[in-house]
Amino acid sequence: MTNIVLKKLYGEDRKAKVGKILIKDGDLIKIGDGLFNAESSKGNFLVKSEYEGKILRVLIQEGQQIKIGDVIAELEGEAGNNAPEKPAFSYNFGLAKPKKENISCDIAIIGGGPGGYIAAIRAAQLGASVTLIEKDRIGGTCLNYGCIPTKCFVKCAHLRDDIAESEKFGIQGTLVGVDMEQIVRRKNNVVSTLTDGIEHLLEHWKVKIISGEAKVSKDEIAVSNSKVEASIKAKKIIIAAGSSAAKLQITGADLPIVLTNKEILNIRKIPETLTVIGGGVIGMEFAFIFSSLGSKVTVLEYMDNILSNLDDDIIDIIMDECSEREISIFTGAKTEEIMMAENGQGLSFYSVAGERHCAVSDLILMSVGRRANLDSIDFASLGIELNERGNGIKVDADMKTSCPDIYAIGDITNILQLAHVASHQGIVAAENCMGLNSEMDYSAIPSAVFLSPEIGVVGLCEKEAEKAGIAYKISKFPFAANGKALSLGEPSGFVKVISHAEDDRILGAAIIGPGATDLISNFTYFIKEKVDVRTLKHLVFAHPTAAEAVHEAILGIEGESLSFAQNI
Repeated sequence: MTNIVLKKLYGEDRKAKVGKILIKDGDLIKIGDGLFNAESSKGNFLVKSEYEGKILRVLIQEGQQIKIGDVIAELEGEAGNNAPEKPAFSYNFGLAKPKKENISCDIAIIGGGPGGYIAAIRAAQLGASVTLIEKDRIGGTCLNYGCIPTKCFVKCAHLRDDIAESEKFGIQGTLVGVDMEQIVRRKNNVVSTLTDGIEHLLEHWKVKIISGEAKVSKDEIAVSNSKVEASIKAKKIIIAAGSSAAKLQITGADLPIVLTNKEILNIRKIPETLTVIGGGVIGMEFAFIFSSLGSKVTVLEYMDNILSNLDDDIIDIIMDECSEREISIFTGAKTEEIMMAENGQGLSFYSVAGERHCAVSDLILMSVGRRANLDSIDFASLGIELNERGNGIKVDADMKTSCPDIYAIGDITNILQLAHVASHQGIVAAENCMGLNSEMDYSAIPSAVFLSPEIGVVGLCEKEAEKAGIAYKISKFPFAANGKALSLGEPSGFVKVISHAEDDRILGAAIIGPGATDLISNFTYFIKEKVDVRTLKHLVFAHPTAAEAVHEAILGIEGESLSFAQNI
């Protein structure tokens, strides 16, 4: 399957309105065929195909705002790379030739993801002239292929779960089918709305955006695309080139039925069976999503446990939920080979304790982590050092690299591959570029896992505290004793607080249950500010809310919980 991507628009336009669509599912197209009419600030024009093959699914709608980098349709075929070069569009104005442009700016940022675009805005707020270079889509993986699209899927999964459970609440309903194409269309519209908003913000702060791949040397950054050949000279550079989905180096990893998080977000229909290779956060989120939407899911995890960075009491609840959903979990499972059967199904061969097994499924999701995009920059020629493991750029607390005036942020540093970490690193880097004194602090970074129930963690977990030899105390308050959770029908889970046994500082917290990904922010502040739990006893939380469980867990540190007797 190939995505038909909008690569160009007329002149300097980056977006247009979709007019009459000239293709439909099942159509055969060739290079030069009209795809749809479009309207931009420069006038009306016809978008022509640079691809040939069979249209599997049209992903745009008439009246929709579309921009460079958006996927127009899915194709069984390929781009016409060997065909004579043709203009993508025909219109009355004539194609503008790529123009040469020399740009001087205070800060050049390579990568427009959640680190890069936040750094651009913050630097511009401080008075810098900023050029932002992005080779794919503004918003990066998080907005286009990660955090936001998956949360759109999570919402759909939760709706189907609610319908399945509705009779328990006295609501008579029938479990209905799933329109995967509509789910994808909604996801695309949400993504487009957010990317449009980011582009508007960048425009407001007068950030210059250049589409294309950056080639960095000591003297300049060169970017070339169909519209411009730019030579950029910047006083400071921030590298925010992100990461890409990793794949196991095994036979069959490149088969068409093996998808990453990027491809699975555009599938046409729900697979009857799905094998997920990797039981980390991303893998388990997709396992729960597709289980809710009707797939029979199998998870193969190499480690001894899924979600291995979390405490065992959290993992136990998720394993119980997997059992209820009939999600098959195999831990200590080393995937060794993937093959395709004659009927098109995938055969995932794996071994557990030396015994060979096979998981059969319609689709396979490869979710084995992410690799920093280190190939995007010639680090040796720039004198930029990598970290000790060689899997990320080495930076200090200011986000400076070993090369003067070059900073690095986000997944390419491989410190914590989280969008909100990248964003804050971007703020720190931008402020230091502008002469302020900012440092990155990783002591209170929350993590959110969107399963059912949700999980939020921040600070030290029990495993880490025990390994470090820290004297600590634990308080747990179950959601089964929380009125809001019971009324929602979500009694599973708890709030757990880890405090220092000597000075009563909160060291860490974990929440699994309703609203956990939002509630964890309470503890982020407490840990960051080294708050003594005794000062929090007289906080007042609204009733009835799930947040009351936070207060009760804090009270429980001194054995003073008012809604739960811990020793009973």
